[in-house]
Amino acid sequence: MSSLIGHTLAGASVYLSCNRPTDQQAARALPVFVLLAICPDFDYFILWLFHHQTTPRITHTLLFCLATSSIAWWCASPLRRKNVANTPFWAMVLASVSHPLLDLLVGVHPLPLLWPLPDPDIALPFGILPSAGQLKLTNYYLWRNLLIETAILLPIASLAVAIAHRCSRRAIAKYAFLVAPVWLAFVAWSVGLQR
Repeated sequence: MSSLIGHTLAGASVYLSCNRPTDQQAARALPVFVLLAICPDFDYFILWLFHHQTTPRITHTLLFCLATSSIAWWCASPLRRKNVANTPFWAMVLASVSHPLLDLLVGVHPLPLLWPLPDPDIALPFGILPSAGQLKLTNYYLWRNLLIETAILLPIASLAVAIAHRCSRRAIAKYAFLVAPVWLAFVAWSVGLQR
């Protein structure tokens, strides 16, 4: 599965695509987007507290993402009414759906994305992102995989925010030209780990 850092980055980038980074008022909506991006992993609390693994992981379904996005959009209505932050429904759905999509890009386990339909599991035959690894501070693989994941996701998130804020094509092309070789090297490293 993808890491907490990757999921947080996804939620924050969706927020930044809708709101200006310098807008202090809108920053109140940032936790909503980040929470949506990480909340599918809240089923781990059931495992940790009750030693019960939920099967299938309903929190990793499109239906769950749509439900949590709907609840968050409704709860964020005061922010919209007061014009404090831009919280469009599609952006909240995107923040929520980013979680199972990132997990899918790891390519380790099938996800029940289409639950409750029959045969809801979807899996990729290979991984693009490395797995988060065992959560121990002394685990070398955890830190290596976090570095790789961040190096792959950060340029994509930055590009999405730049496009959303209509940065000039010239500036985006210059950024992409400079970052692409390093990004491709990290993607190749990550895919190489899957073999």
